Amino acid sequence: MAFTRYLTGLFICFLILVPPSLAQQTEAVRVFLDCNRCDRSYIRQEVSFVDYVRDKEDADVHMLITRQTTGSGGTEFTLRFIGRSEFSGQDNTLIYVSPNSDTQDEERIGLVRYIKIGLIPYVSETSAIDNLDIIYDDKDVLQTSVEENKWNNWVFELGGNAFFNGEESRNSLFLSGGVSADRVTEDWKINLGYDYDYNRRAFTDEDSLGNKITDVFITRGQRFDGRLVKSISNHWSAGIFTEAFSSSRNNIDLSLQASPALEYNIFPYREYAQREISFLFLVSSSYFDYDELTIFNERSEFLIKPQIRSRMDFTQPWGEIEGRLNLSAFMHDFSKNRVDLRLEFDFRVFRGLDLSIDGRYSLINDQLSIPKGDISDAEQLLNLRQQLTSYSFGGSIGIEYSFGSIYNNVVNPRF
Repeated sequence: MAFTRYLTGLFICFLILVPPSLAQQTEAVRVFLDCNRCDRSYIRQEVSFVDYVRDKEDADVHMLITRQTTGSGGTEFTLRFIGRSEFSGQDNTLIYVSPNSDTQDEERIGLVRYIKIGLIPYVSETSAIDNLDIIYDDKDVLQTSVEENKWNNWVFELGGNAFFNGEESRNSLFLSGGVSADRVTEDWKINLGYDYDYNRRAFTDEDSLGNKITDVFITRGQRFDGRLVKSISNHWSAGIFTEAFSSSRNNIDLSLQASPALEYNIFPYREYAQREISFLFLVSSSYFDYDELTIFNERSEFLIKPQIRSRMDFTQPWGEIEGRLNLSAFMHDFSKNRVDLRLEFDFRVFRGLDLSIDGRYSLINDQLSIPKGDISDAEQLLNLRQQLTSYSFGGSIGIEYSFGSIYNNVVNPRF
């Protein structure tokens, strides 16, 4: 109780000591910036001819920005300018593409340039237009030609990572690397990739005689996957998935897989930045060679597994909804099946109140590679081997309520 009174008194003193701001005397367009993975401070600093508000109900323009990875590894931003209040019905959409070679600073500079362009129709109806100018710089204009596209839309990437940490009684090292090749056009999509990972963990202890004993645990994995997709229409596409896989944790010495697939999207593919409900049908033919005898007394086997993968994405002014549902079963025994469900909700309940919910649940009856025999304490605690389970779940819930000044213009980077 005393602590509560102390906090209340401190808050009142803070309100008294903080100097009041001058009332906003401006005709600036009020903008609600709706972008989950943008540098908001940079945008507010560079686009200063509008007023930013923290609630869309106070906005003249709802600026909704979504992003998607391009075939060349860059980022495509879809900027939707949704008119509200006196601008109701005045909507516009711009597309900005940042190539993979851009630094983070170059990416945000380009995004800000498109934000300024998109806001001009709204700002032009206010007195702020008197302080704006338009500059055209043509020195960097490129004339695209067949000769300049010498790579024929192919993009290649090489990468690797190393993570390590330790102390007197333990240390760990994780190494990973990969290579990929991608080619994406309006008609075809080709993705090829190879990844390798190595995980070493060591633990040091002393026996009863004071001698140091070190236990070392190592897991390895590698994967090659390929995907070939053909665009058929605005709603249909077809393709094939291939995969070669090896994992000491999953008791798989070698797995080879090929899966023809067909996808249907309820909405046209071009509307992906706003909404998508799609269904992917595929049949996987797989060969497995196991490191150890499995709980079903198999050292190798050939399996056929039909799958249905459904995806739902909505990004609208009221919030976002994402959903994933995967269904699969083995043809030789339909009781060996799996159901994966994941849902994410992030939306405005009412003025100032935001709610986010994330949940996932899986029914798991298809762990055919589990090795026969008991699992050791170390393997269980360190997750060195896949463990038998019939389900898994997880989730989170968050709520946020804000109130006070409607404006959100000032950027103060101190501390």
